[in-house]
Amino acid sequence: MPRRFHRKSRFGCTECRKRRVKCDEDEPVCGRCVRTRSECHYPSMESNPESNPESPFSTSNASGTPSSSAARDSSAPQSSFDLLDMTLMHHYVTDTCKHLFKGARQIHVWQHDIPALAASNVILVHGFLAVTAIHCAWKEPAHRDLYRSRALYHHGLSLPIFQEMVAFASSETAEVIVAYSILLCVWVYSFPGIAPEHLSLDDILSTVDVIRGSRTVFRLYRGVIMESPMHVFLNPPLPAPIPENQNYPVRQTLQSLRDQVGHRSDKNAARQLQTFLDRYITGFDYNRLSAAWMASVEDDYWTRLRDRHPDAVLVLAYSALLIPASEHECWWMSGWSRRILQACSDILSQEVNKEIDWVYHERRIRAGADELADIVRSRQG
Repeated sequence: MPRRFHRKSRFGCTECRKRRVKCDEDEPVCGRCVRTRSECHYPSMESNPESNPESPFSTSNASGTPSSSAARDSSAPQSSFDLLDMTLMHHYVTDTCKHLFKGARQIHVWQHDIPALAASNVILVHGFLAVTAIHCAWKEPAHRDLYRSRALYHHGLSLPIFQEMVAFASSETAEVIVAYSILLCVWVYSFPGIAPEHLSLDDILSTVDVIRGSRTVFRLYRGVIMESPMHVFLNPPLPAPIPENQNYPVRQTLQSLRDQVGHRSDKNAARQLQTFLDRYITGFDYNRLSAAWMASVEDDYWTRLRDRHPDAVLVLAYSALLIPASEHECWWMSGWSRRILQACSDILSQEVNKEIDWVYHERRIRAGADELADIVRSRQG
């Protein structure tokens, strides 16, 4: 087999150089630093798109990119955007906003209310442009590298603003924080579909950690948020109950899982997964449910998952039940059932694999996922 040659990174960031790994040299934050949430610095140039003549981010506005202080101020004057960004903005309001979540009320929020809110909160502009760039990369594989770089660029600008806003949250910023956190959720789930690297369990948990940080804001300022257009997303109507005579095998599968795991936190996570599954079966906005479970489980379970307790990992694997039906219709969920199962399988040692009979569980998960997908399709007629 002929040897494969790779472009040598001559201007990699200091973090990638320290770790002795290849840097993709995306600015202002490289892809690896985005995933690991590390501070990204370039030793030979300012982290400014115009400092690299080969960068796709040079703008037509002579004022260049925003200063760091302006980027961190959600009410600061708008950043400079180039022609590609204008194309992305048009694509967002005519296409992407219609394919984030199901239902006319959802589309109205993301097509009209979010752009209106973004007029005075530049973080949302960067947020929906980052998501739209991934959507374009997904639809136009021939231009994937260009759109992927632009997605990383806008994500790299908005994420520090978001983290600072969460740290100093108030009733005035709560609506923006929640709106951006939803866009961030879509970004987290959609980006691996256009990235070449395999996701480990730690990669998955680290990205979801960012979203979980916004839960406190919602709890503190629920009243404010429920008076905003975001209430359509956060307080949907309750689903119809599942008839007692329709006890689907997949529900029995999750009940068996709850009986198998021993720790209270693992049982609670499995119970919450079963609640999501019941809503899923009734057709209760399943695209949203399949993405929400990891962000909503309690902290004790999340800690056990980070510590790689086998039962906690097993419960996470069963969350893949909720995804396959969504993958067929929701572009940003594509591939996630496979990623979760692969990450869980990779983290378990051969000894633990045999102890918990991973092969048996993986077979049940795949069979249950196919059953759920059939149920959702049949309910849609």
